[in-house]
Amino acid sequence: MSPKENINDFNECWGNFLETFQEQNQRMTETFFKGMQQHLPFPPTVMGDVFIKTAQALLKNPSHLLNAQEELLGEIQDLWKKMLIPEKENISPIPSDRRFRHDAWESQPYFLFMKEYYLITSRWLQKLVSELEGLDHQTTAKIQFYMKQLTDAVSPTNFPLTNPEVLEEFMNSKGDSLKKGFEALMKDMEGGQWMKMTDSSAFEVGKNIASTPGDVVFRNKLFELIHYAPQTKKQYSVPLLIIPPWINKYYIFDLSPKNSFVKWMIERGYNVYIVSWINPGSELASKTFEDYLLEGAYQACQEVSALSGSSSLHGMGYCVGGNLLTALNAYLSKVPSNFSLQTMTLLATIVDFTKVGDLKVFMDDDHLQCIEEMMTQKGVLDAEVMKSIFSMLRPNELVWSFFIKNYLLGQVPPAFDFLYWNSDATRLPANLHRFILRKCFQKNLFMKPGGIQIKETPLNLQEITTPTFLLSTQEDHISPWESSYPATQLFKGPVEFVLAGSGHVAGVINPPSQSKYYFYTNPDFPEDVSEWIKMATKNEGSWWTKWDEWTSSLSGEKINPILPKLSLGEAPGSYVRRH
Repeated sequence: MSPKENINDFNECWGNFLETFQEQNQRMTETFFKGMQQHLPFPPTVMGDVFIKTAQALLKNPSHLLNAQEELLGEIQDLWKKMLIPEKENISPIPSDRRFRHDAWESQPYFLFMKEYYLITSRWLQKLVSELEGLDHQTTAKIQFYMKQLTDAVSPTNFPLTNPEVLEEFMNSKGDSLKKGFEALMKDMEGGQWMKMTDSSAFEVGKNIASTPGDVVFRNKLFELIHYAPQTKKQYSVPLLIIPPWINKYYIFDLSPKNSFVKWMIERGYNVYIVSWINPGSELASKTFEDYLLEGAYQACQEVSALSGSSSLHGMGYCVGGNLLTALNAYLSKVPSNFSLQTMTLLATIVDFTKVGDLKVFMDDDHLQCIEEMMTQKGVLDAEVMKSIFSMLRPNELVWSFFIKNYLLGQVPPAFDFLYWNSDATRLPANLHRFILRKCFQKNLFMKPGGIQIKETPLNLQEITTPTFLLSTQEDHISPWESSYPATQLFKGPVEFVLAGSGHVAGVINPPSQSKYYFYTNPDFPEDVSEWIKMATKNEGSWWTKWDEWTSSLSGEKINPILPKLSLGEAPGSYVRRH
């Protein structure tokens, strides 16, 4: 096909798309700002105040701005010079960036220049605000974070006429891809759900996800306790209780059968129980961290002990579920109980809340007041707010990649159990979440002796003597491994620390059968995390096998399974289905 015919085809395709766009543009404008407000975890005025302070600081430092402008002009001039020389090696190498994987970003001068110009200016903006004097540390951190949000948003990959992959698909489909994508955008915006990550119609809880056989054996206002049916003739005498985070549904541990951690453990002879937290409404607004510990984790342990006939049990906590389990363990060190923890496993659990990375941006008084006002109005924090915060920590991977696939390429989101679970989030009781934000994230009282009290009993993590397995993941953007590692310096009992590959979810739920990722081990625990990783041994595959090796040796003899006599209904129960 001749260049002229290509241009004619492109013009015809683009004209057809514009007809659709003009018909629906008014409807999009009406819903856009409403939708944007709903999906931001804070009012736009909070961001605006930070930019105003930054602008004022720039006006007070004209020399800083002039020097920065000269530096930018110099880099752009160098880019033009390099573009005029045909040798590709004259373009400065840049770190690998998944956004620019299409060959055209390197082979076509138009796209190559656009990419290089964008990277130069975005790096320049980040440097401009990070080196600006006259701002307090908190404001500097916030403007760096917001500037990254903006520079990521204006990447040429996010616009149809500047993304070669989008243009290629546009031509191949004769404009149908962008038309479908725009229609999907309108539908999702008006339905209140942007950037769908997966095809939710492909999954049904209890059928092809959260489908491991079991029974609900206890229920109160906060949780249902699920016991899984044995799949071996004998089981370890020490049962295992899993405490998931109350931020999401429990079945991250029981995804599709090939990804189910629960199924994998049962097949190895573990007697498994799991807490399924309720998706709370305003009626539970007053529930506190103490309530979740005593009426939740403590009550669950009592029930497991009674149902299994074992006075000791393994406790496993994930994310904030791990914080709850840790606090319970510290509480048990001071308050006698009819059960004890044989071991404690903490998965991606923050101990030092000063090392949480970009999450600290949301923990200043301005942001917390906004969140608290939202919770005061409804009694709970909507699930969408938490999802938005976590998405802003990695906007390219968790927002813009889906924007491009869904709305610029017109693709139907694939069926993916991880992402289905991620979209099935829960609300948070106001008092519980206020405690976590203020006491833990803002004041870092969790690891401070006596910083947290349960029934007027001050907790001290340094009094924990239970053998503990700590699992962190190397690319965790929610619970950075540097925030989990300090537990090795706190707990008195024997500790096993494992650092797995990948992130907060995929690094934890990593079946050995998939032969993915790796994990690091090192029996020594220097205070400096960089020293630990330098001397660590890299092991290929899943950390699950390491955990099984460690836990099985502390699980007692294998006995005939003890089945609870009472069933309140089949797993996955009713709380997990509450929306």
